Amino acid sequence: MNDKQNAKLNMAQRVSDTFKRYENDYKNVPAMVSAVAALNTDINNIREVARQQKEVNVSAATMEKRAAERKMIVPCVEIANKLYVIGFLTDNTELITLQGICEHSFYNVSGNTAYLLARRVLNLATKHAEQLKDYGITENNIEETEQAIDAFQAIIAKPMDTIGERKQKTTNLAQLFAGLDSTFYDRLDKLMIMFKQPKPDFYGEYRTARNIIFQNEGKSAKKPADSKTSDIE
Repeated sequence: MNDKQNAKLNMAQRVSDTFKRYENDYKNVPAMVSAVAALNTDINNIREVARQQKEVNVSAATMEKRAAERKMIVPCVEIANKLYVIGFLTDNTELITLQGICEHSFYNVSGNTAYLLARRVLNLATKHAEQLKDYGITENNIEETEQAIDAFQAIIAKPMDTIGERKQKTTNLAQLFAGLDSTFYDRLDKLMIMFKQPKPDFYGEYRTARNIIFQNEGKSAKKPADSKTSDIE
């Protein structure tokens, strides 16, 4: 939720508090009761989506992906280098193509490309498992490497999924604030006119709460800069 939205929510809450204090002045007007209920629903929905948005942690997802990537890359590089030596000594062209594989070979490409490279190393390791034993690579090492590769595959898209989720929450918030604007402009502002003469205190407090948005950290209050103009004077 950005600063403007937060300020607008504060304004809406102040208006809601005003309605609580003056409930006896409008409780016999069903249209007002319904509009006030809509306002409170708007406020609650905005607070809930804002909470959900805050809980979406892109950085944590990225760190999790990097940790899984590192766990995959380290053994793959070690195995690739030992397979190259086997290829060099046995004149195995397939293994010689692993020459030059290092950590940068994985980090300088996309996650999916890194995964495919790791799978290629794993397949060759499985194929030459017996020879690798002489180089300190056991079947257990190969199995653990496969598990690390599978774990990385499962998490490749997580940061992007998290970013997408956060964007969706942001979109939802924008829609909810549009609904809040409508509750004010199309209902409450119009209905409150009926209380201007008979209930001046009620109307005056609504006017004050409605037209003042509290700005952050000492900034002066000002009227909301929305596209529509309030009927409140």
